Amino acid sequence: LSQDAADTMKGIYSMTMTIFNMPCAFIVPISVSVIPAITSYLTLKNDAGVRATEESAARITGLLSLPCSVGLCLLARPVMALLGGYSGEKLDLATGLMAVLGVCIFLYAIIQYTNAVMQSHGYAHVPVINMLLSGGVKLVVVYFLAGNPNIGILGVPIGTILCYVSIAVLNLISIRRYVPQKPAILRNILRPFVPAATMGVAVYGISWFLENLLHITSRVILCGAPIAVGGAVYLAMVVITKTITAEDCQLLPKGDKIAKLLRL
Repeated sequence: LSQDAADTMKGIYSMTMTIFNMPCAFIVPISVSVIPAITSYLTLKNDAGVRATEESAARITGLLSLPCSVGLCLLARPVMALLGGYSGEKLDLATGLMAVLGVCIFLYAIIQYTNAVMQSHGYAHVPVINMLLSGGVKLVVVYFLAGNPNIGILGVPIGTILCYVSIAVLNLISIRRYVPQKPAILRNILRPFVPAATMGVAVYGISWFLENLLHITSRVILCGAPIAVGGAVYLAMVVITKTITAEDCQLLPKGDKIAKLLRL
């Protein structure tokens, strides 16, 4: 592998990480806002309020992260073609990297949420330990996979997935061990699964229609149209399935207006 080829791969990976960080930026504020809400109920010794807030935050976390993961996995190619300007082999590499990183968004959201829950209960050191242990997993995986010529730099996001899975699992186990209220995290964070899956079908369908039947070549249309349709379908399904409640919206900026807009 030449130095120029390695630099090219590194540049493509850096671009995919930039796009990966965009939806993650919306997840962090939600996690941060949960901490004082949970802490206030803990101070009042209101166990029911603590559990309700934690489960509400889990639903909001899933509401934001699941569609981002599904969307980036399905639209990795048009997104990288439009934002990265890639074509040919570079686009193939960027698509693979972005699709794998798309899965990481949901895992990242789980990590941020569980970190916030444990920090609220006074166990801020536990996620740090879990992160260090899982970081070792990533180092080992990346060392062996990235060194394989058949895998190459694709081993880096694969290592990230395994690292995030490890952190998420350890955090969930830690919550079951240390948190007395034991909120139903997975059931609530996966509550938007049906709307996200329906959105995924719509996105895949419109993408296939544009490319194979209409033979559209415009990168803007191939990227923008599925996003617009997918967003509309997801919003409609969230309302139809009553995925979130008016109380959940209070964790979001302008929560009252959002609740009224969705007629919750």
